[in-house]
Amino acid sequence: MVKIQKVLSVATLLSVALALGISKVTEALEGSITTQYTSDLTRFCNRDVFVKQIHSHNDYWRDIPLYTALSYGVQSVEADVWHFEGDDTIYVGHHEAALNAERTFEATYINPLVQILTAANPNNTFTASETKPNGVFDTDSGATLYLWVDLKTDGDTLIQYVIKALEPLREKGWLTTYTEGEGIKWGPITVVGTGNTPYDFVSSQKSRDYFFDGPLKTLNSSYPKELNPIASASLKKLIGTEDININGLNDQQFDLLKTYIDEAHSQGIKTRLWDVPWWPVKLRNNLWRQILDAGSDFLNADDLEFASKFE
Repeated sequence: MVKIQKVLSVATLLSVALALGISKVTEALEGSITTQYTSDLTRFCNRDVFVKQIHSHNDYWRDIPLYTALSYGVQSVEADVWHFEGDDTIYVGHHEAALNAERTFEATYINPLVQILTAANPNNTFTASETKPNGVFDTDSGATLYLWVDLKTDGDTLIQYVIKALEPLREKGWLTTYTEGEGIKWGPITVVGTGNTPYDFVSSQKSRDYFFDGPLKTLNSSYPKELNPIASASLKKLIGTEDININGLNDQQFDLLKTYIDEAHSQGIKTRLWDVPWWPVKLRNNLWRQILDAGSDFLNADDLEFASKFE
């Protein structure tokens, strides 16, 4: 294997990764100037990238899931997961026709996160006094990465497989946890269940390292921040109409949106809006500005490069 003997740009590394696969890029860069940096290749995306409250919608669709999002400083990624009877594997994909044996929850998210966080938390004389694990971002090592897990098949069954799949992160103490009477202890990775995630099961756990996607429109005492540190909703359903003109929300719609966001914030809960039209681009941009002006925390995006530069 020919060694790559210079520091490569994010774009170049992503190109190489596309051609060779992440594991081969790691091998190729072994011993190079790049890998002499403490955080190693698995964090090549993050050395000069600042954390942004962007949500990578359908992150698994990207040429390189997870890594692409991290390269833009994206703090939240989403994986749709599936389970089938008689098979212990958790598959990742938008619908059944898109599933294949290679794209698994373990291969696409768990193993890469373990590699990233292992590199971020070296065991040496320089780290002996550290009391908290580092997260995935060099520029803000205390920032958590939100990993949304959208359960597509039976939630009561699939949640048990997801919990088991999280064990490599759990055993290292890298997951955000909740313990009754103690509250939330933030870690490098915060897992949020959505889709068919069973509310009754998650809310009944006195100690857990996974959370629930709160219903932004109907938040009440059944959805405290300890259960759902983030609440989400479809923008169109939240404002009660699909009648949105090219200029975005009218004053009444904007005020309604802000009311929901303010109420969530008063309870210490962050917010995310999805189902935001992506076209025409002018409409999307106007809506994004209004969503941010209303105080929403996470910008739901498909175009991560554009979102990372959005003003």
